Amino acid sequence: MVILATFAVCVTVNIRTRAKVQIASEQFASIQSDVDALRGINQSLRSEVEQLRSDPRAIESAARSRLNMVRSNEIVVPVE
Repeated sequence: MVILATFAVCVTVNIRTRAKVQIASEQFASIQSDVDALRGINQSLRSEVEQLRSDPRAIESAARSRLNMVRSNEIVVPVE
């Protein structure tokens, strides 16, 4: 009887452990895919920063689009 009870406890612990390992594996895979996506975003941001540091045309484009800047000889005509 004691051996049967011990066996039942071992089986129960084993089943619970496998379930927890499965959940942990799924969480790890999800987090790993998030990390991969964020690494890709970081790489694209690094290349954008490098362009903004070195390419005058990229600087001008960013200033025009993000900061609404214009050259001194340009006239802004708002259109509604």
